[in-house]
Amino acid sequence: MTSPSRIIALEEHFWIPATRAYYSLEGVRALERVSHGLLGDVGAARIKRMDDAGIDLQVLSHVTPGAQGFDRETAVRFAREANDWLGEIVKSHPRRFAGFATLPTQDPPVAADELERTVRDYGFRGALINGHTNGHYLDEPPWWGLFERAQALDVPIYIHPADLPRAVLNSYFQDYPGLAKAAWGWAIDTGTYLLRLMCSGLFDAYPKAQVIVGHMGELIPFHLKRIHRGVSLMGNTRMKRTIAEYLRDNVSVTTSGVFEHASLACALATLGSDRLLLSVDDSFEDNVAGVAFLKSAPLSLADREKLAHGNAERLLNV
Repeated sequence: MTSPSRIIALEEHFWIPATRAYYSLEGVRALERVSHGLLGDVGAARIKRMDDAGIDLQVLSHVTPGAQGFDRETAVRFAREANDWLGEIVKSHPRRFAGFATLPTQDPPVAADELERTVRDYGFRGALINGHTNGHYLDEPPWWGLFERAQALDVPIYIHPADLPRAVLNSYFQDYPGLAKAAWGWAIDTGTYLLRLMCSGLFDAYPKAQVIVGHMGELIPFHLKRIHRGVSLMGNTRMKRTIAEYLRDNVSVTTSGVFEHASLACALATLGSDRLLLSVDDSFEDNVAGVAFLKSAPLSLADREKLAHGNAERLLNV
């Protein structure tokens, strides 16, 4: 197995100590169970786990649902608290950690200002948004200013899964809750989220805006040809380019939690090697397994370096 010269992982999660005061007891217990109780560790123990796997830098983001599930006032307070806490962590370990901002998307202008504050004051590399905001997606015009600000700051926005809107959960998954989250529901919701951004014309209005999605593209690379044909036949979108062109120019995809060579080959064939970035999904997935996947992937040396660190360095300026 070939070892890259540097390894950056950029969908890696934490939570602030005050999370228990914001989330439900049921939600806290569920997150502790599936993360092996490691979300609160953003210090020496996490760095040791990174060292054991060979990871040089993690880009940290607050665990789902972040600020997206709250009312406006709570979301604004929570986002600022989370960002200030993470900012101090990044200052303490600048060579090992970088940050994605938590944003109170319930108030789009405040969210844009918070993005700018965290980039200016803490050097954050963008923002991560956990799913819909009380049933709303960022393709709607009130949120376009956030992408305008991100474009001006030259930072990406990571769209990460969260629990689906209640109506969708009830319709699709009421009898099959095991499918509602990582198994299927999160991927179709986040993939739809990204397609909505494209179809809305957002990337025509802000052609340099950059979005990241995880989990090897949230099913879109596998289904791209059929998506393109279906959209072309319907002809009822506001976009001026094709889905494939938006993927090439405005979207990056991470490997988070999908350590399969067949899925990687599909993503490579669809997006090209300049649009793929390494992620583990720590603390829900294993760092060692993620790096072993990277080292064993059937890639050229140049493409392995791009996946391991080169594309992240270019996109995030790290």
